Amino acid sequence: MKSPYTDTAQALRDTLRLTVERSAASSLATLHQQAIGETVLLGEAACVQATRIRRQLEQLPPLQQALLTVSYAPREVVCCRRRRRCAGHYPNPEWAHALALVVAHTAPLFIAHSPNLRLRQALVANLLTHTHETAVELAARCGVHRITVANHTAILSHAMIGTRTKGGALNHASERIDTLLRDASIVVSADDAQAA
Repeated sequence: MKSPYTDTAQALRDTLRLTVERSAASSLATLHQQAIGETVLLGEAACVQATRIRRQLEQLPPLQQALLTVSYAPREVVCCRRRRRCAGHYPNPEWAHALALVVAHTAPLFIAHSPNLRLRQALVANLLTHTHETAVELAARCGVHRITVANHTAILSHAMIGTRTKGGALNHASERIDTLLRDASIVVSADDAQAA
C-alpha cells in the first residue's frame, strides 16, 4: 500500500489484494515489484489505508462495486497452509460473489437468447479482466457456436465497456470511484505526489 496513490486502478488492486491476503505472511512490498520507498505503507498503516479505500468503494451502488471487484481483485487466493493435498490456491470468494452479481445483472440483456450462464460468466470475466480468449476457444469450452459467442460478446461489451462515444457501466464505476478517492485525498495528481 502507498501513502498517496497517483493511480486509482493501483489503489483498488492493492486494497482488494490486501483484503484477501491479509492473513497470509506475504509482504506488501511485493505488490509494487520495487524496493520499499518512503511512500510504501506496511503493517497497520497499510490496513488503515486499505480501510479508507474500502470505505470509499462501499459508497458505490452494489453493481458498481461488483464491476470494480471483478476488474481489480485477484481471482484466486494463495493458500499458505502447505498441506499435502492443497493446490496452493483457492478461488477468491469476494471475486466469485461479485462475478455472480454482475452476471445476474446482465440477464435482462439476453431475454431474446437461450440462457447460457456458463458463457455469460466466461464473457463477463474476460471483458472485465481484459483476458484474451478467442471465440472458437470460448465456444468449445462453453458448448456453443462461435457466432453465439460473438453476439453475446457484442451485447456485453456495449453494456459494460461502452462504445467510443458512450461509456459503459465499468467506465461510470471507474469515474465515480476516482472522484471519491480524489476527494478523500487518497489518489492525488502526479505533481501533488512529487511535492509531498
